[in-house]
Amino acid sequence: MRKVLSYLKAYKGKVILLFILVAITALGTLLLPDFMSRIIGEGISVEYRMFDDITRTSYTLVDKEACLLAAESMCDIVQQSDMSIILTYGLMMIGVTILSSLATVGVSYFSSQVSTSLGRDLRKDIFKTVSHFSLAEADKFGTSTLITRSTNDVMQVQMFTMMLFRMFAIIPIIFIGGIVMSLQKSVRLTGVLLIGIPALVLFIAFVFWKVLPLFKAMQKKIDRLTLVTRESINGVRVIRAFGQGQKEVGRFKEANDDLTNNSLRAGTIMSSLNPFVNLLFSFVVMGIIFLAYTTVQTDLPSNYQELANTSAVIQYVNQIMFSLIMLTFAFIGYPRAEVSSKRIVEVLETKTSIHDAPTNEYDTFDFKGNIKFDDVCFRYQDADKNVLEHISFEAKVGQTVAIIGSTGSGKSTIINLLPRFFDTTCGTITIDGINIRDISLHKLRSLFGFVPQSATLFTGSIRENIAYGKVDATDEDIEYAATVAQAKEFIDQLDDKYDSFVDQGGVNFSGGQKQRMSIARALVRKPSIYVFDDTFSALDFKTDAALRKALRKETKKSTVLIVAQRIGTIMDADKIIVIQDGTIVGMGKHKELLQSSAIYKEIALSQLSEEELL
Repeated sequence: MRKVLSYLKAYKGKVILLFILVAITALGTLLLPDFMSRIIGEGISVEYRMFDDITRTSYTLVDKEACLLAAESMCDIVQQSDMSIILTYGLMMIGVTILSSLATVGVSYFSSQVSTSLGRDLRKDIFKTVSHFSLAEADKFGTSTLITRSTNDVMQVQMFTMMLFRMFAIIPIIFIGGIVMSLQKSVRLTGVLLIGIPALVLFIAFVFWKVLPLFKAMQKKIDRLTLVTRESINGVRVIRAFGQGQKEVGRFKEANDDLTNNSLRAGTIMSSLNPFVNLLFSFVVMGIIFLAYTTVQTDLPSNYQELANTSAVIQYVNQIMFSLIMLTFAFIGYPRAEVSSKRIVEVLETKTSIHDAPTNEYDTFDFKGNIKFDDVCFRYQDADKNVLEHISFEAKVGQTVAIIGSTGSGKSTIINLLPRFFDTTCGTITIDGINIRDISLHKLRSLFGFVPQSATLFTGSIRENIAYGKVDATDEDIEYAATVAQAKEFIDQLDDKYDSFVDQGGVNFSGGQKQRMSIARALVRKPSIYVFDDTFSALDFKTDAALRKALRKETKKSTVLIVAQRIGTIMDADKIIVIQDGTIVGMGKHKELLQSSAIYKEIALSQLSEEELL
C-alpha cells in the first residue's frame, strides 16, 4: 500500500489543502456542541427572589441557599435569559457551520480529483510496465489477471484513497478532540467511554482478522471469473461448433457462484459491525444519561450548567462513536485495497527479462538485414531443459530462408528470438555483424515486418490497421501494400473500401482476409527483414501462389524468413532449415533436402506426390 500511496506525491499541494479542509471540518464539528452548551450554561440563568410580607416587595438574594430554605411561598425561582450571549454564540454557530460546510464540499471535490488522478496514474504505469514485458512475463501473469489488476484492483485502491481523505483524516481529530472537549465538560460522564471504546476496538480487530483472508481470495476469484468469461467469448465459435454451450455455462456458473459465496461470507462478517456499533453506542448514551440524571436529581434543580455539560458530552460521545463507525467503514475498504495494492505492486515491480541496450549507438546505423545465428540455445523460464540447441545459420539480404518442422519443434521460438520477444540462453544473434542485444529495442524492432501466425487486427478502419506498420504512410503506400498482399480485391468490394470498419479482433472478416491485411501492415513499412510465422496457412493455394510471386519483387533488397507447414510455400526458398526437437537436422535447398534429409522428405511426401515435388 505504501508504494501505491507514494503516487500521491505528485499531488502534494492538493493533499495538503485536503488536510487543511479536513481540519476545518473537524474543528467545526467539535465547536458546535461547545457553543450549544455555552448557550445553555451562560445564556440561561436563575434568579432567587424573596418576598417580604412586611414591605410587600420582592428582592434578589445572592445566597440562593437561604431562598431555598425559606418557606415555599416566600421564595421564587425566576429563569433569566441573556439574549446577547445567546445571539453571540448563535451567530458563531452559524458562521462555523457555513465554514465547515464549505470545507466539506472542498474535501469531497479534491478527494475525488486526487483519487481519480491516482487511479489514472496507476493504470498508465501498469499498462506501460506490461507493454515492456517480454512474452515470459506476460505468460507468467496471464491476460485475465492483468486486465483485472489494471481495472478492478485499481478501482479498489482509488475508492480507498477517496475514503482515506474523507474519513481517515478526520477520524483522529474528532476522536481525540472529542475526548478532550468531553473531559473538559465532565470527567465523570466521559468515563463511560472507557468501557465502550476498548470493546469496539477489540471487535473491529476480530472482524478484520476473519475477513482479510476472504478479501485476498476474492481478487483471485475475480481473476478466475474474468478468465472463464474471456475464454468463452473468444472461443464462442469453437464452443458452438462442438455443442459445448452448456459446459461453458456450467464453468461460468461455478466461477460466478464461487465469487458470490466468497463475497457473501465476507459481507456477512462485515455486516455485523454496524449493529454492534449501534448497540454499543446506545449503551454508552444510556450510561451517560443515567449518570447525568443522578447528578441533576441530587444537585440543585436549577443547575443549567450541569444540563449544558450533559448535552455537550452526549454530543461529543456521539461524535466519538461516529468516528469509530467511520473507522469501521474504512476497515471494510482497507482489506480489499491492501490486497489490490499488493497485486498492483507485483506487476509494477516485475522486472522484464528483456533489457534495452545500454546506449543508442546504433540508432542511426543503416542496417541491411544480414542475420546470423551462432550456436544459439534457448530455455523457457523455470523449464528443465532447452527447447533450442546449437542453432546456427545465416540469412543474407535478398535471400528467402524457410524454417519447417513438426509441431512443437521450436520453429516459432527461433523467430521470436530475432526481435527479442525472448532472449537467447546461450549463443549470439547478429544483424550485419552487430549483436542484437547491443541494438536498442526500438531500433531493432523497426527493422522487422513481422506477421504472426494469428492475425491481430485493431478496432478502427482498414486504413488505420494497415498504416499501423507505418504511422506516416500515405494513401498510395497503403493501397500498394494491400495490392501486393492480395487484399485490394476484397477491400474494393466493400462499400467504404479502406475506410470500412474493423470490429474488435476483426471478427467481421475471414481468417484469410485478416491475414492478408496483416501482411499489408508489414509491407507498408518496407522493412529490412520480413518475418512470416506460418502466415500463409490461412490462404488458399491460388492466393498463396499469387502473394509469394508478388512478394519476390518487393523483397529483393530485404531478408525474408518464413515459418511454414506447407511444402508448396517454401519449395522456392533459397535456404530451407529443418527443425526437429529444437535442433537443426537439415539445411539446404528443396531438391537437396529431398536427397539428404529423411525428415524433410517425409514431411514433403505427406503433402505432395513425388511428381509434384520434382
